[in-house]
Amino acid sequence: MNNNFAMNPESKIDNRLCRAVAVCLSGVLAPVCGLSADAPSVWNPGDTVTTYWSGPGCSGKNHPPLTEKWLNLLKEGGFNTVWATTPEELDLAGKYGMRVIYALKPDSMRPKFDLDDPEQVAYLTERVNVVKDHPALYVYQHYDEAPSTMFPKLARVREFVETLDPKHPCWHNLLPTYAPAKLLGIEGEPDRIYLEYLVQFCEVYRPKFLTYDHYQFSIHGDRWDYFLNLAMMRRMAASEGVVFWNGLQACQWVVKDRASPKAPRIPTPEEMRYLVYSTAAYGAQGLYYYVFCRVNHTGAMCEPDGTINPDGKFAEVSKLNRAFVAIARELRPLTFRGAFMQGRRAPGTTPYCAQALLKLSPETPYSELDTAKMDELDDTTLVTRFDDAAGRPSHLMVVNCDYRKDRSLHIGAPAPLERFDDATGTWTQVGASFDQSFVRGGGILFRFAR
Repeated sequence: MNNNFAMNPESKIDNRLCRAVAVCLSGVLAPVCGLSADAPSVWNPGDTVTTYWSGPGCSGKNHPPLTEKWLNLLKEGGFNTVWATTPEELDLAGKYGMRVIYALKPDSMRPKFDLDDPEQVAYLTERVNVVKDHPALYVYQHYDEAPSTMFPKLARVREFVETLDPKHPCWHNLLPTYAPAKLLGIEGEPDRIYLEYLVQFCEVYRPKFLTYDHYQFSIHGDRWDYFLNLAMMRRMAASEGVVFWNGLQACQWVVKDRASPKAPRIPTPEEMRYLVYSTAAYGAQGLYYYVFCRVNHTGAMCEPDGTINPDGKFAEVSKLNRAFVAIARELRPLTFRGAFMQGRRAPGTTPYCAQALLKLSPETPYSELDTAKMDELDDTTLVTRFDDAAGRPSHLMVVNCDYRKDRSLHIGAPAPLERFDDATGTWTQVGASFDQSFVRGGGILFRFAR
């Protein structure tokens, strides 16, 4: 471990770790401010992001170039941010009103730049200077899932790029909670390793936004730490005053006849719905899917030739993307106050209690999720609470975590509520006591009537 990160009771790192441990691991509700409209950030992230990782225009091998055919399909699918590796692709995306993730190096998602090499410095300078003033440019894709030991070198590249272009940040995507300690590059107590990884990244790399991908669905079952990862990332983003994005599993990438029980499975449209609404419930301001299309990946939304997968995933995601943006816009100015689960409580959430403000019936008997094995959240409801700038309860997000079964609940609230239609962006009064149906994996945003 880098000596710069030795634990000190007075250090910013230790204080932040203690707060994160208290909230993320014990599930205690704490009055920690989430991202607000006034959160400190030099770069303005703009509107909510819906994009992909691996698909048209992406860097590295096995990705088709970005073309008008792909842009029309992505527009239809509710995507508002695309990838590009050439200035020509950047121009084309701009014509379609898309923001662009531009690769620092077109042939790799993990480029290693040596800033002591004049030729590499010249290459990087030219690559940034050619596009830095383009109106469609959003961020530079820098690196993916680096261990903490690489953060200092990557930070040096980020700083260099930002001296060339201070208006557009670099994007480095992080590893998930279940990454082994060796891959994270961290040693220490098991419960603190991932938090230390996040803290070191923020202290060394100093990102303008945080992203990670967590692949929950396996052939054997579901990972137990999905909500824990959401909680940790949300907490760290709030501490840094930045937004966060969640990377969602959208395919299978292990050949079936060689796949272990822990290998990823192909998510259904209902499972995709569950991932999107749970991501929205934690206040994320962006999401991306692994993958949109890629060779040797099964069950993605599209094939590399542009053929839409017939399983209905693309049609569902096109609705989900628009719903996610609508909900995230409503939640962005608010302060996240807690995540509560009625039923099988997952780590990263709080057992259902009065602070959730809603009485749900029929009540599902409380039980702890078995973290020793992969499991499913059948008959389980997630409620997340958001307060306004004055600290008053404002919005409540309710998610049916059972992606196999539609459910109907009676909801009782301490004051009249309004229900948000994420397809039209409109609010409807529903009162303080009402019956509400939830499709499998679906979620609904409520607010206290104004």
